[in-house]
This record gives sequence, C-alpha cells and structure tokens, in this order.
Amino acid sequence: MRHRLIPAALAAGASLALLAGTAMAATPTWTVVPSVNPSATTLNAVSARTATDAWAVGQFPGAGEDAGAQIFAERWNGTQWQQTPTTNIVRQNERLLGVSASGPDDAWAVGNTNSLNAASHDTLAAHWNGTAWTIVPTPAAASGGRLASLYDVADLSPASAWAVGQGKDARPLAEHWDGTAWSVVPVPVPAVPAGTSFANAVLSRISAVSATDIWAVGTTTAIQGTSVVRFTLAMHYNGTAWSIVKTPNTAEPTGLSGVTAISATNAWAVGTGFNNVHDTSASVANKAVIEHWNGTAWSIVASPAGLISVDRISAASATDIWASGQAPQQTIAGVPVPVAQTLHWNGTAWSVLPGPTASDPNTAVTGLSALPSGEAWAVGATFSATAAAAFIAHHTP
Repeated sequence: MRHRLIPAALAAGASLALLAGTAMAATPTWTVVPSVNPSATTLNAVSARTATDAWAVGQFPGAGEDAGAQIFAERWNGTQWQQTPTTNIVRQNERLLGVSASGPDDAWAVGNTNSLNAASHDTLAAHWNGTAWTIVPTPAAASGGRLASLYDVADLSPASAWAVGQGKDARPLAEHWDGTAWSVVPVPVPAVPAGTSFANAVLSRISAVSATDIWAVGTTTAIQGTSVVRFTLAMHYNGTAWSIVKTPNTAEPTGLSGVTAISATNAWAVGTGFNNVHDTSASVANKAVIEHWNGTAWSIVASPAGLISVDRISAASATDIWASGQAPQQTIAGVPVPVAQTLHWNGTAWSVLPGPTASDPNTAVTGLSALPSGEAWAVGATFSATAAAAFIAHHTP
C-alpha cells in the first residue's frame, strides 16, 4: 500500500486477497506487467510514489541449504520493473510484508525473520538509500511469546517513518524512525468484553495523511469458552500519542486488514466478519466489512452483495478508491477456491469491477497502491503445484 502525504486538493473531497472480475471489456483497464522473477518469488506489498517510481517487495527461496527465504525488492522506473540487490542473513528466513517511500533515495520495507526450522519470529526492517538496501536494527520486541512481526510501514520523510505489527507479548506494536534509529512507541492494549479473555492484538496496516494524522488498523482476538472471537481495532496518532478509536463490529467476529487515509475527515478501513466455525457454505459464510471515518466516528458502509472479505484498499482520491475482496467459494476442477473480486468506490457507492487476474483462481493479489493520477498497481503471486511466480498488474484510467 502507498503511504503518502495527501495533497490539499485531494483532502477536499486499500491476509491473502484475490483479485478477479467478470468478463473484461475490449480494452482492459488492468494490464499484466512482466516482473523480475527469481524462482518461486512471492510479492507481498507495493508502494507507488509517482508514475515513474514504485516498489514491490516480498521473498524468494535462496540457493543452498543455509540461504533460507531471502528478501526481494524490485522497482518500477516508468518503463519496466528492475530487481534491486538485497542483503541476506545466513541461516535465516526473511520476509518483506510492507513497503513505503518518501522519495527516490528513501524507502523502507518491513517484515519478519526467523532462524531456519525455528518457529520464533523477530521484526525486520530494510532501508533503501538510493543505492542499496541495508537491514537496519529494530528494537527487540517484548518477550512472552514466539511471534513478532512488522506488517506495514508509512515513510513520511527521511527523518520520520512508522511501522506497525505485533510484539512477542501478543500486543500491538508501533515503532518510529527518527532519522537515526527505530524505537518502540507505546500504544494502548485493547480491552476485551466481560466474559472473554485477551488472546492477542495486531496492527496490520497503516496509512498517513500527515505526521500528525495517522491511522493503523488490525484485529483484537479473545477467547470465550472454546470459541475464538475477534474485534475490529483502529488506532490514531495525533502527533503526540496513539489512541484507540472505537470501530463498529458486525454480528460475526470481525477484524480489519486494510486502511487508506485521505484527509482528516475521510478514511476507509476494510476487513472480514468471520463465522465462528469457518464454514464457507452460503448460509454462514464470512462477510465483507467496509468502514468509513468522517472526522467524528467510524461507521459501516454497505459493500456489494455476496462478498466474504475485503482485504486491501488504496485511494487515488476521495472519488477513486480500489479494494480487493472475495466472494464465496466455488469448485474448480474439484478444488474449492474463492471467487475473487475487485471493488471500486466512485464517491457514491462501492461496486464490483473487472480486475487484473481475470478469473484465474491461482493468482493471489496481496498488495494495492493507487496514485492521484488514477493509476494503480496490484501485486502478488501466481501459484502452480510446485512453485510461485511474482505477479504484477497495472491500472491506467
């Protein structure tokens, strides 16, 4: 997802996701663009700063027994995607899950790393200085568990960037770059309803209007008897501190997985209402969740019928927003797969539009980034029985 400061003109007024659509028009609005493609590359995120400068990041299997999964980055120069060299930590798996750039010589990518064959994960951050990517130390996540990760990043300037995720204490995690080092910034721990016990909370995505107006969203998980229940989670940074802002939930356990902030009075978040038994039948399938911030409160906005999730979202403007989602499963060659969908907001309503992967159930899109010009990028991977290949598609208005 792109994390940019929104121009004043725009202020007046994007888990695995699949993108697909109905039959394409004679001239498709999405075009598949060749990716630099090491063996089995998976792209997890994309960030477009301008029409001639975008980044896509992920991971690919390294060569040799001690290589592990290696971080991968490629850059769009207006004509083609080109791979940029990345460092590798020997005997470690590394994954880049989020990326953002404030300029041609300043970009951050974040994710996690773990020792080969080890379950414990630690946070990971890499910086682009215009010449090369280098891994930059991040503070040790709080102890108490095994899994720590940074899932997304918003790069505001060379002296200010934010990353969000989850610490090893199973609490939400926010870290700030001040131009010299990363530091953990306190965030509140969400409360859970009476009769439930706290399990974990995570901040999955972040989007910034300015240094004093930043949103991060995710999910709070609790245990109620033998059931797992989830609640939407949104936090706002006002330039001084992070605070939890109340978000509505559906009747089902609900989590948020994407956010895009346009102005102080206009932000969107998307996610999923989960049925407790994860049954994908038509009667109790998961439900898509779309929420809007109007400057005062978050409210649920009607989504197109038949969706079971909306996973990523990115705004070109207040009247041009893309999102990716899924409809209930269908059976293809005897295998149940989701029916993928592409959503678009025109300033009045959400609708389903043709997407970049046509009806290919084997292509997953995990990143979206839209530009004020109306251009947009979608990235992910196309899977076969034995491998994955990087997937990139470009939308032109």
